[in-house]
Amino acid sequence: MRLQRKFFLPAVAAVLLGAAPPVRAQFSIGGHASYTKSDGADSTWWGGGQVRFRFGGPFGAEGLVDYRRTTYSVAGINVLKVEQYPVQASLMIYPLPAAQRVQPYLLGGAGWYFTRSTYLGPDALLGSTTEHKFGPHLGGGVGLKLAPGISVYGDVRWVWLNVSSINDIRDRYHNNPEADFLHVTTGLNFGF
Repeated sequence: MRLQRKFFLPAVAAVLLGAAPPVRAQFSIGGHASYTKSDGADSTWWGGGQVRFRFGGPFGAEGLVDYRRTTYSVAGINVLKVEQYPVQASLMIYPLPAAQRVQPYLLGGAGWYFTRSTYLGPDALLGSTTEHKFGPHLGGGVGLKLAPGISVYGDVRWVWLNVSSINDIRDRYHNNPEADFLHVTTGLNFGF
């Protein structure tokens, strides 16, 4: 009995911590739909693409390219249109690396954001500005394996960003628009 207990507890711990057969490395590529929302701006659906590399074990990496366009309003009047091309790099951690079909994950990283802001309405004479911004993000999601080499996923990440034109609108109109945004993606990946 004592010998069985000696091996039983480590075996249970190994299964719970994901020490089951190691996951082999896998590269995948796909497309996604994305939803973004910032305070003071409309919410929008756009899309993009991603590549993922799953290292053996609990770690992976993702490169994501997206497009987003939002319009900021003050008292019902559109005052700023912001177009962005996010290019994000993320480290992914799979807390259940031995799971075969359903794969929850955490992610964190940083992105480069090409940002074009166009003033509207009463500020239209200010024209437009272009900025290249850097911002971190954190989030999590879950992937579901549909068939060998085919999976779907959904995740949520929060992006911290500082954009001069949005700060200008905040100062000009004394309201609280934010450049930080919620980024929700759902997509389809093909693995190789």
